[in-house]
Amino acid sequence: QTPSQADDIRDFQIEGMSIGDSLLDYFSEEEIKEARKYKYKSDNFYSLDIFDDQSALYNAFQFHLKKEDYKYIIHGVSGAIIYGEVGIYYPKSEKECKKQKKIIEKDIDSIFSNAKKITENFVGHESVDKEAIRHDTYYILNSGDIYLQCVTFGKKEKKEQYIFDSLRLTILTKEFSNWMDYEAY
Repeated sequence: QTPSQADDIRDFQIEGMSIGDSLLDYFSEEEIKEARKYKYKSDNFYSLDIFDDQSALYNAFQFHLKKEDYKYIIHGVSGAIIYGEVGIYYPKSEKECKKQKKIIEKDIDSIFSNAKKITENFVGHESVDKEAIRHDTYYILNSGDIYLQCVTFGKKEKKEQYIFDSLRLTILTKEFSNWMDYEAY
């Protein structure tokens, strides 16, 4: 993360990547085209998942890009730290995730001290797992949003859905956030 006082979402980075950057600065066009792609009901944007074992902290990234933008300008980026193995219950993940979340949250607090901050903790994950434990913190800025989330799934769903526990740090432009809220689905 960028260790300076900031009000603009573009001043914040995940592994050196930020809003407004070209994804081509970090990955080849071949890697981008081969990445797992998510489409939405409204096709103004799409999302890509890229796993990166060269990253210093994050195991996987998700990028939100505009349709037919061949410069691949980033409108949203998420970094995920995976706890345990996919599909296998890992009882330490909640504790480990909360510890890392606290470190990242402290950094974000110092960078975006004027942001509106919302913290929520709950059990249950919309339509996936009623036993999932969530610890979420949201930062709302004029230029975009930052989400910091820990998700720990229950034994049954984790095995059946072949999913993993994770900490996810997300940066989104207001344009993308509004599109997700009002058009994507």
